[in-house]
Amino acid sequence: MMNQIFNLTFALVAALMSSPVAVRAYTSDFDKGYDQGQKKAMNIWNYQYGGKCTHISDFEYKVNDYIKSHYWWYSSDSSFTKSFDKGGQAGMKNVLQQYQTQCHNDHHDNDNVNVDTGMCSGLGKDAASEIAEKYAEDHCPNYSRPSTIIFQKKYKEECFEIGLDDCKGAINDKVYLYCGRYIDDYSVLEGLKFKCGYKVSGYIDDSLH
Repeated sequence: MMNQIFNLTFALVAALMSSPVAVRAYTSDFDKGYDQGQKKAMNIWNYQYGGKCTHISDFEYKVNDYIKSHYWWYSSDSSFTKSFDKGGQAGMKNVLQQYQTQCHNDHHDNDNVNVDTGMCSGLGKDAASEIAEKYAEDHCPNYSRPSTIIFQKKYKEECFEIGLDDCKGAINDKVYLYCGRYIDDYSVLEGLKFKCGYKVSGYIDDSLH
C-alpha cells in the first residue's frame, strides 16, 4: 500500500514538473523579468488586439508605453529592480519584434498586387466630382463651382490627417525595408514619427500646385 502511494505521488510530481504550468526556476532577476515581460506582451497582443496584424502599430505603441510605466528603472533603484526591469524590457521587445516580423512577412506573402488604395479611392472621388459637376451645369439653375481656396483648405486639412496617421504607422515597416530590422528604441522611433508632419504637409502642398 505504501509503495502504491509513493508511486502515485512520484508520478504526480513528475507530471507537474513536465507540465507547461510548472513553476519555473529563474536563474537571475533578469530572467524573471524577461519571462514576465514576454507573458505581458503576449497577453496584450492576444487579448487586447486579438492577434491581428492590422493592430501591429498600436501594439508597438502599447508595448513601449507599458515599458515606460512598469519597466523603467532609475540609477537610484536597487540592483534587483534594475536587473528585473531590464529583463522585462527585453522580454516585451522580443515579443514585439517577433510579431512585427511575422506581420511584415504575412503582408508581403499575401501582397500579390501592390495596389495604392488611397490613390484609387481618390480617382473614384475625382470621377464622381466630374460627373456631378456636369450634371449640375445642365440641370441646376443655381449651379456654382466651389471656391478653389475653400476646397484646397478643406482638402489639405483632411488629407493631412490621413497622411500623418499613415506615415506614423508605416515608419517602422519602412525602416525594416531599408535596414532589415525594426527600431526598438522608443525615443528614436518617436523622433522619426515626428518628422512625418512637415514631410506630409510638403507633399500635399506640392500636389496642389
